[in-house]
Amino acid sequence: MRLGDHRLTLLLFVAVAILFVIMGRYFPAELAVPLPGSEIRPVLLFEFAANPQHLVHVFGAPGDPLREARIAGMNTANALDFLLMPAYGLLTLSFFVGLSRELSGAVWRIFGILGIVAAVADAFENTLLFGITNNMVDPLGEMALLPYPVWIKFGLLAITCGGAAWGFVKLRRWVLAALCLPAPLLIFPGWLDPYGLAPMATTMIGLGWLAMAIHAGTRCKK
Repeated sequence: MRLGDHRLTLLLFVAVAILFVIMGRYFPAELAVPLPGSEIRPVLLFEFAANPQHLVHVFGAPGDPLREARIAGMNTANALDFLLMPAYGLLTLSFFVGLSRELSGAVWRIFGILGIVAAVADAFENTLLFGITNNMVDPLGEMALLPYPVWIKFGLLAITCGGAAWGFVKLRRWVLAALCLPAPLLIFPGWLDPYGLAPMATTMIGLGWLAMAIHAGTRCKK
């Protein structure tokens, strides 16, 4: 199988889904200290952490008996994330290479490349996250840089969902186009409201990947 093969796109989606399930077993299930007015998950609050108090919400204060276990679980999941990055990057690239053949246009491959760039930004993000968990006493340097790779990652992935929606409209696959639209429509409002709307906005990227997989699955027999 080569990039653009619908079977490969579908296989990569399955890999992404499996990795999400495995990582979910290690991420802390709930905040150590609730964040007032927010239902954000610990992993996202860690990514959006803007000050040391957010780390207390995620991992607990020093002396919390579960603090070290939460840190260890987060580190394990983020280590597994280095497997997820190439999986979703290649999923996006393979989908758009295939789409470029269906619609006879090289422009679609640009969206696929954006998926790879998002995965690279994700790797830089995780490097910063490991730096924070390794130095919880003075994490301000890493936290100052963290928003850049985080929002480059989510922003580019949302753009790829928008590109997929455009492609599906041209193919008259209206339901799949609708699945892809929430991510690009919500990502900017999510950026403005990271502890409120952002969790839903970022989750919508998964709907775009699902649409890519459904398209690939229905094209496998053709």
